[in-house]
Amino acid sequence: MKLSELVERTGVPSSTLKHWIRVGLLPSGRLRNKTTAVYDERHVDRALLILLMRDEYRASVEQIRALTSLIDGGTSTLEVMNACQAFALGTPDGSAADPALAEYRERTYELMRRRDWRGYPGAAEQGLVHALSTASQVGLDYDVDTLMAYADALEPLAAHNVTALGPTGSADQIARRMLVAINARARQLVAVSSLAHAAVSIREAIARGDAPEDLARPPARG
Repeated sequence: MKLSELVERTGVPSSTLKHWIRVGLLPSGRLRNKTTAVYDERHVDRALLILLMRDEYRASVEQIRALTSLIDGGTSTLEVMNACQAFALGTPDGSAADPALAEYRERTYELMRRRDWRGYPGAAEQGLVHALSTASQVGLDYDVDTLMAYADALEPLAAHNVTALGPTGSADQIARRMLVAINARARQLVAVSSLAHAAVSIREAIARGDAPEDLARPPARG
């Protein structure tokens, strides 16, 4: 395809595509002659991945290059997925060996042992360690039994999600689906959690007599 078709397929202006080629994020097209290059599906896949990382995750050029370089190095699908988790979770460098996180690291390992969850060492495991530490700073101290309750609800959903996404397509397609799913799943879980917390707060206010009985009910059906 010509550059104009690549623009149409991706919605990315030609000037931006050329910039991505200049900085090494997007492969150059194959030269048809001295003035014309042609592009193929791998350029579409890569451009859509870059666009997602830039617009949805506000990723820097360096962050995008780190993931795309890994993909271009011919790494395995599991390694690409782990890299996507590491990027999306934003776990600080060095947290895997930080002695201050030892307590939360052991809780994470115990959760994994009880459930026979594999993924060590991995981005998700390190992300949970960091999240537990951060939560404890505001008084939310999750023990292993509490984490098990969360896992009871989430593991069946994870099985469904893995089946729905599937490891098919190019590495760029897999990475893009993974990043879209992580972002959507995180927003959904945060929204459901927020809805539950709001509901509990309203119930307590009603029980204290600080709010009317019919406060904030959803609309009736139909």
